[in-house]
Parts: sequence; structure tokens; C-alpha cells
Amino acid sequence: MKSREQPEHHLLRLFPIIGVLVPRYSGLKYSIHYVQIEGDERLMQYCISDIHGEFDRYQAMLEEIHLSDDDTLYVIGDVIDRAPGGIDVLEDIMARKNVVMLMGNHEQMCLDTLGKNNVYGARQLWAANGGSVTRRELLYHMDARRRNAILNFLSSLPDNLDIEVNGRRFHLVHGCPGASHDSRIWERPSLDMPNPFPDNRTIIVGHTPVCFLLYPDRGEREKWLGELKDAGQHMMILHASTYIGIDCGCGNSTEARRLACLRLEDFAEFYA
Repeated sequence: MKSREQPEHHLLRLFPIIGVLVPRYSGLKYSIHYVQIEGDERLMQYCISDIHGEFDRYQAMLEEIHLSDDDTLYVIGDVIDRAPGGIDVLEDIMARKNVVMLMGNHEQMCLDTLGKNNVYGARQLWAANGGSVTRRELLYHMDARRRNAILNFLSSLPDNLDIEVNGRRFHLVHGCPGASHDSRIWERPSLDMPNPFPDNRTIIVGHTPVCFLLYPDRGEREKWLGELKDAGQHMMILHASTYIGIDCGCGNSTEARRLACLRLEDFAEFYA
């Protein structure tokens, strides 16, 4: 994890921008340069996704970006499941006025199992996707009032969001831009996905780890991840031709996983 002293509010905020080149099987190469942003004048907007219960990485990221009460953090789904800290992340998000969360497919599976409109087969699907740890926490380690507050919060989440930052329009969605709720939380983009928006707004997605986007073939993917591990490197945010993929593998077993964060003002990247 990178470390950086907390900037004084009267000084310039100095952040690295990491540019990434991903040639096939060659490992990640990156360079770092810096931009200066006036601490008193600019409110920062950040985007993360797919925390998947890794509460320690979430906490480390908040420290890494020095998230202030005046900044905004967008979390585009899949906070829960797989690792055991998903409820802790959720309740931290719920307590913050400056964090905006979107629905992911894992939140939907939770609602389909424990929400007001139970869906047949949902429990089995959720368990197969790492939901048992969250289900046990909700059912056996908290009272009904606390559990209902969490489920009501999840049921209120939108599945996509359009925002504008410094004149640039963004479409935030967990899975993929689509015409239905299910497509927006479950579908996955291809590397050559066309931009469906006439104004070519910038699309930011989670849901599909970068390694799956770059290498759909399992053998090729495992080879690449092994090369990253051997080189002491990790997955990084993918800038495809029409979208940005920010799921860098939290909740998976690979040592190349990271929690990634993108700052929308200047596309600076942060990893924990």
C-alpha cells in the first residue's frame, strides 16, 4: 500500500497519476507523475467497486485518498460477500453522508434471499457466489432492527448513476450499460463494447475483474496472474476504448488482487 502524509488544507494537494501499459504476457509497466490540486478550492470525487468484504483494504483506501467530508466517494456495487467484512463496510457507508452506493449483483442476491420479495432459488445462487458469510452475519449476529436497516438501505440503491465532473459526463454502473435492471448488474462488457450513449460519456464499470476482461481464456488468465505475482505486481484499472473497468479482484484468492480507486477529476489511480 502506498503511504502519503495528510496534506494541510492551506497547501496544494499533491497526488500521483499512474499510467498503465498492459502488453500481452509482459506484466504491468507503469510510470508516476504528479498533479497539483488546490486543497481549498477543489472537492474531490472518487470511484471504487467490488470491495467484497475486504474491510481492511477499504479502510486503507479511505486513508490513502484522504477522503474528507467535502469529498464524494461513489461505490458501484458488490460491497458484500466472499470476505467476512462486508457488513462492516456497508454500515460504514450507511453512516457517511458523502458516500453514494450503487446496487451490485451481490446486493441483489442478498435482497432476493432475505428481502421482502423472496425469489425461489436465490439462497442457493447467493451461497454459490460467496454469500454465506454475509447471510450468517445478517441472520445470526445482529438483531432484527439492525438487519432491517441494512436490507432497507440495500433496497433503496440505484443500479446506475449519471454524473458530471468538471464538464465531463460519467455513467456509473456495476455490470454494464443496459436496458434492464438485470443487465445493469449482471452483464459483462467485452473489450470492444461500443459506447451506447450518443454523447460518448465515460462509462465506469465494476463486476468483472480486469484479469477476466483482458484474458477470457482461463489458461491465459492464470499465466498472466502468475507473472504478476512473480514480478511483485498487481492488477490495475483498465482503460478500454469505451469504458473504464475498476474491479481489480478483491474477494478473489489471487495475490495480484487490489482494491482500486479512480479520482474523476484527473483519473489519478490509487490501490490498497
